[in-house]
Amino acid sequence: MSESKTVLVSGGAGYIGSALVSRLLSDTDLNVKVFDNLMYDGDSLLQFFNFKKFSFIKGDLRTFDLPKILSGVDFVVNLAALVGEPICKKYPKEAQEINFEANINLAKACEKHGVDRYVMMSTCSNYGLRQNQEMLTESDELQPISLYSETKVNSEKILLNELPELSTAVLRASTAYGMAARIRFDLLLHQFIYEAWEKKQINLYGANSWRPMVHVDDIARAIVLVLTQHDKMKKKDVFNVGSNEQNFQKITLAKMVSERFDVGISEIESKNDPRDYKVSFDKIKSELNYHTTHKPQESVEQIASALESGLINNRILHE
Repeated sequence: MSESKTVLVSGGAGYIGSALVSRLLSDTDLNVKVFDNLMYDGDSLLQFFNFKKFSFIKGDLRTFDLPKILSGVDFVVNLAALVGEPICKKYPKEAQEINFEANINLAKACEKHGVDRYVMMSTCSNYGLRQNQEMLTESDELQPISLYSETKVNSEKILLNELPELSTAVLRASTAYGMAARIRFDLLLHQFIYEAWEKKQINLYGANSWRPMVHVDDIARAIVLVLTQHDKMKKKDVFNVGSNEQNFQKITLAKMVSERFDVGISEIESKNDPRDYKVSFDKIKSELNYHTTHKPQESVEQIASALESGLINNRILHE
């Protein structure tokens, strides 16, 4: 009987990371090693210590001994990042160090170590602002308009065009939503829920702008597919993660939330986030037989119920 392989999940205590670890432990026979600096504490990981296949190392990718954490590792999924423009704008030096420099240093160490596949979590935000509403594919030009997306695009360029011995998969995720062990309220749909709950009104700018959406569990499922089908993929590959049916205008999402909480929508003028794009997910569907399993309406109801029951407290809400 062959020995189970091991996947390292850096940033595994975060929003996507905790959902991914759950999927890896339940849906695969992989050993799961999580590496995280616990910026937002480690409560999301406590449930996994019941699994013999699970292990954890605390540390910072910028300073840790990379060969040490790669010992015995076959796959690497790098989720360690400052995610989103607000936090990157607030901490630009750290964003560059973590999202770009540490990412590339880890990838170089993986190439030297000979891992089977390096998976980088990127973002559909890389497509930026588009004048037409054509569905964007993996081969379309990237137009980053924020520091966050710039760090991702610059990382993609090196991972896909350099490091020739490193098998790489870049996953450009849609805007995430949905319940997870560590929920966030700085995501588009969750921001609407937060405002409806706390302020009794949703402030909306760019009402007709388009965004692709995907549930955090469906992101985790996409990563699992890449790991379990890695030998069928190209050495360097890119996939948009989401579904064609979940390209939404922001006003549609705001209305979902306003109807659930019975609050109004106030349209405001703002130039803070001009992104406007629709994305095609035909490639991941056809090549990996990937389908999403969740819808935003379900998550609005689930998060609303958790707020109303008191399961989401003020610490979580304002973290």
